[in-house]
Amino acid sequence: MLFYLKPVPMRFCLLIFLFLFGFYGSSQDSSWLQTKMSVDLFYGQKVLLKPTLNQSVGDINLATFGQPMTYLGVAFSGVLSVNRKFHYSAEVTLAHLVPQGIKFNDSISGRISGFNIGFPLAGYDIFRNSRNVDLLMAAGFNTGRVRLFEDARLEQVNAYFSPYVALSPRLVIGRVAMRIKVMFDVDLTRSRWRNVWFSRSPKVDLGPMKNSGFSSSVSVGWIIV
Repeated sequence: MLFYLKPVPMRFCLLIFLFLFGFYGSSQDSSWLQTKMSVDLFYGQKVLLKPTLNQSVGDINLATFGQPMTYLGVAFSGVLSVNRKFHYSAEVTLAHLVPQGIKFNDSISGRISGFNIGFPLAGYDIFRNSRNVDLLMAAGFNTGRVRLFEDARLEQVNAYFSPYVALSPRLVIGRVAMRIKVMFDVDLTRSRWRNVWFSRSPKVDLGPMKNSGFSSSVSVGWIIV
């Protein structure tokens, strides 16, 4: 028997996001806590691990994964050093899935979009003694949803909760931080699509979708603490 988790509610995610911003902001006055945190703008792409929809994105069949999903977002990332023995590397992300055209068949087409929120659970900086170079290893989870729209027959959503592992080298020059990140996550939620609220029109069968896959991103940010 497979065990599935329910997606984390967005309201809960936003509360944690705001809490972390408040915590890091208050840490500026704490003598025991040293930080190297930045606010980053990033561009990323994700290739899904398994076939999902029976349609094409642009002119490429998504089932072949020749066309990755594109994300734009903001991240709050860096390293917290409480003392010589405890270093915590973290990154909180909020991303928007850039809308892309979808052709389900010759008569049905629409667009795909969505959002993703990422939270760290554990992290470590391999180059923690370096002031300008970091190599961050992290584990955490992503949660969000993918949405189809424009054609009423396609209007469905797929929410997910996916633990991840990530590796992220970062270079700091002055107060500018540049980063590359690679990540793998596994979707633990059910793969079925759900109708959007107040939509009662007949829907096409989209088949299962898992948001598991490989991601890569590049970012530029500003050191704030």
